[in-house]
Amino acid sequence: MIKIDARFKLLEPLPTYLLACSPSPVARPPYRELTLRGFDVRLERGGRTLELSTTNGPNGDGFHSRGLAFARRVVPLASDMSLEQQIVLPNVGDAVGISWRLLGNRITPVRLTTTPIFSSAEPISSEIFVFEAEHDGGRLTWLPFRRAGKIIVDANGQCIEPAVAIGSDGQENTAAPSAFVFDLGRRPALLLLSVELPTSGAADPLIGEFLANVANSQREDRNLGAAA
Repeated sequence: MIKIDARFKLLEPLPTYLLACSPSPVARPPYRELTLRGFDVRLERGGRTLELSTTNGPNGDGFHSRGLAFARRVVPLASDMSLEQQIVLPNVGDAVGISWRLLGNRITPVRLTTTPIFSSAEPISSEIFVFEAEHDGGRLTWLPFRRAGKIIVDANGQCIEPAVAIGSDGQENTAAPSAFVFDLGRRPALLLLSVELPTSGAADPLIGEFLANVANSQREDRNLGAAA
């Protein structure tokens, strides 16, 4: 598993009677906490399956800057082809971006299946991500708790039910709401997870910066290939 351990805080509306009767702030925070433990990542190539893993969180080339943790890892798949993985983690939490693409002179078909795995001290819904067509462009959302915000996924792959079987170990409740399948190539496969924002909220600009960096790296590779 690619370990992440990113915390997501899901806003929970307080009952109106508490707001009316309590002149001071309520002791407990108005949100529920969920942890993205990581991603189960499997590659299928030439009839063989490879599982990606890390031991101490995202590794490879990386840096911390302006509230952003970034990691890049390159995994050799053949003598002339590699897998590039990039991860971005805003230090304030509530969002994760991850991308994969193939590098090399001879690209052969590779299918990647990734399953985000979440945990919480509270019971977690067993529902899967669903498509909400009423939003502009549509989006995939998952409601981990009955009275709290949603987890939102933006991806350019296919969403399926996961094959990873998980449950409770007596201390932590775990859930894998869906898996995502990508047919890899030079074009980045993208998976972004974030929390549902209040109406007045704005998306973290660092995620937009991550998307721009991924797009720029793809353009640079094309330019290098053309120059060669």
